[in-house]
Amino acid sequence: MPDADPILEAVSALRSDGVEVEPIGEEMDRWRIGDLTYSDGDLWRLAVSRGLVEEDKP
Repeated sequence: MPDADPILEAVSALRSDGVEVEPIGEEMDRWRIGDLTYSDGDLWRLAVSRGLVEEDKP
């Protein structure tokens, strides 16, 4: 069984921590949290900084 997409893992972890994360567009490579827009990498780093995902995954 293939591993889950690490970005979707980060999204799920942030949402379970109470952060409202919404995809922007159909490509799902940009994410909105409040008034801010995040790239996949930025979103990943946010989840890592909160200790919600392990740093070495993607």
